[in-house]
Amino acid sequence: KITGSKNYENPMEMDRIAETLGINVKPWSFKTDCCGASFSISKPDIIHTLVEKLYDRALEAGADCIIVSCQMCQANLDLYQEEIAGIFKKKYHLPIFYFTELIGLALQLKDIARGLKRHRVNPIPYLKEKGLRAG
Repeated sequence: KITGSKNYENPMEMDRIAETLGINVKPWSFKTDCCGASFSISKPDIIHTLVEKLYDRALEAGADCIIVSCQMCQANLDLYQEEIAGIFKKKYHLPIFYFTELIGLALQLKDIARGLKRHRVNPIPYLKEKGLRAG
């Protein structure tokens, strides 16, 4: 009621943006789950557990990357992937994209690679594998 969203249990705006950009969107029921951003400093173990669940559920759905619309999700899912993999004794290599980066790629904006190179999980080999140029 607060946001006026008609479909707040299964929002589709990000799906439509991604599909418009030519991305094969995988349906999954965890797309609105929180990474626990407010616990980043006080309870990092909660972040680790919540983010591990997001990685696992994304992989179970057949995803090979994750697109986010929250800056804290971008940070928590990208920056700590290796650390979380070590804690839970798993292997993850999921590029994490902020949705505006993908819009920039689609528009062939100059210097988009500059921001992508700052990711902890380097997305540039993934993009090349998909036949896309970053910059």
